[in-house]
Amino acid sequence: MAEQGVSVTCEGGLDLVGTTHTLFRTPGVATVLENYESSIHGGYRRINGFSKFGTNTPDSSTSNIEGIQSYAKGVVACQGTNIYYSADGITWTQVNKDTYQNITGTVNTSAGSPTVNAHGNSTLFTSELSVGDDIKINGEIFNVLSITDAHTLTVDGNFESSASSVTIQKNGATAAQLASGSTIARPSQSDCKFALYEGESQYGELFIVDGVNKPAYLKINISSGIHTYFFKEVERSAPDKSKFATIFAERLILAGDSDNPQILSYSTRLKPEDFTGSSAGTIDVGDKIVTVKPFRNKLIVFCENSIFQVSGLDGTTVVSGVTKNIGCISGNTVQEIGGDLIFLAPDGLRTIAGTARIDDIELSSISRKIMPLFRDEIMPFLSSIRFSSMVIREKSQYRLFYFKSGISSTIQGGIIGTFKISSTGAAVYEWSTTKGIPVKVAHAGVGENGSEVLYHASEDGRVYNHDTGNSFDGSNIVAQYKTPDLDYGDAGIRKTLYYIKTSIRSEGTNENLKLQTRYDFESNDVTQPNEIELGALQTPATFGTGSTFGTTIFGGTLFPQQKTTLTGSGFTNNFRVRSTGTGSPYTVSGFYVDFIPAGRT
Repeated sequence: MAEQGVSVTCEGGLDLVGTTHTLFRTPGVATVLENYESSIHGGYRRINGFSKFGTNTPDSSTSNIEGIQSYAKGVVACQGTNIYYSADGITWTQVNKDTYQNITGTVNTSAGSPTVNAHGNSTLFTSELSVGDDIKINGEIFNVLSITDAHTLTVDGNFESSASSVTIQKNGATAAQLASGSTIARPSQSDCKFALYEGESQYGELFIVDGVNKPAYLKINISSGIHTYFFKEVERSAPDKSKFATIFAERLILAGDSDNPQILSYSTRLKPEDFTGSSAGTIDVGDKIVTVKPFRNKLIVFCENSIFQVSGLDGTTVVSGVTKNIGCISGNTVQEIGGDLIFLAPDGLRTIAGTARIDDIELSSISRKIMPLFRDEIMPFLSSIRFSSMVIREKSQYRLFYFKSGISSTIQGGIIGTFKISSTGAAVYEWSTTKGIPVKVAHAGVGENGSEVLYHASEDGRVYNHDTGNSFDGSNIVAQYKTPDLDYGDAGIRKTLYYIKTSIRSEGTNENLKLQTRYDFESNDVTQPNEIELGALQTPATFGTGSTFGTTIFGGTLFPQQKTTLTGSGFTNNFRVRSTGTGSPYTVSGFYVDFIPAGRT
């Protein structure tokens, strides 16, 4: 019989639930898609790697990093009992210290009054302070509300006790002053969360919670290369052991205090450090809160067994149920992507989405195709898993990592979901998996120039740059993509495969791609061919771009087809593309198979 050919486009992502016959109709999906990502430009792309952020650990030990946040041209990391900041990962500065510095003179205060008077006209308020400055007098912390003259000012609250001839301190310390400051320890901090209140300061004000200590406040200003640090623990009726924090309606929102796990607290409007004002308050949702996230003009409260939405903090507060039947497994899985909130529920990943109707919200299940992964790899091990997640916005990608205690870093797993619009116009997620990226803490932020910055940490005390480079911090990236079994339109006819043309776009040099063919559902009764080399990949030269002689193919196409001779025959077959090494990423966009049909035997 004459040769025939079939073209297959790589699309649809990982499908672990399709039956043999349904997968015949969707040959572009994958049954294994490990260390690949579904590209928004089409095809399956081998993922990037990760590398160390600088050369040093924050506290020079290997104790766990418990939180990472990009901030003030650098990174804030929580490790041990301290909080550190670094712009380069080489020099780390401990910032959880008393940053209040004495200013000129002594002062008197009266209980129940906001007025501060100089003791003996010894102060210089007009030259040393400004409205809004953070000051401490006799252990009480306030912001300056107004300055009458060099010897009189008012603060934004009433003093609890009277004091006479006491020092006045202003928050803000240089690196030298910080080095000699006393430590404000953060014992037993774990799984730290951050909330950035942008306000009017240079880089905003960072609030840090860990479920054990009082909420921490950190601000850094940079002028002419000089850093000024502001640190304190938030008082003024803030919940002492909050575990979750976010910003909503120009307020700091705190929740997760182990003494009152069903209570949500919100600060005074425009005063994130003050939980005593008339516009501050608390809400009891009646279920254990696992995180809180703003969504459009609502605050979504995720609980263990239910989900609520809160609105109207500036007027009449309204709390309504989104669902009383579905909860969130871990607040660390919640992210916003594609205009929706995605979270891990007991039945897999779901989204909270707004609808066309005002104030209406719907829940959708989005991970049906990879449900066996949750059933077998995640749900039975929840007690030993630490979840983390991030969104890579440039790739429209959600990444979920499930770090299992006591498991080697080389087999730690993760899930990648790429948000795409299908050929029918429907919004879909295409899934793949990661293996060998040990992520216990993850963070995605925006750098000063507007570019994305991605970080993660595991259990070695280091911060890593995420999704960068061609290796897993120097180790090989092992990636494999396996097709479903293909019948080429008729599973009853034996086919002798002649050759395959793979359409693969390389982003550099990669010489370790291999192809394996398996016939008749990998039957042991059929002779199976050996794995074969696909050949070296090199970057094609394109007009207007820099090219290097000897490493670039001039006249090459962006998606070159590599022809490889095949052997063997069967009624069906699958292909597996595998690479191992530190070569450049590449994208498999599709393939063409040439075969000769035989009889129905």
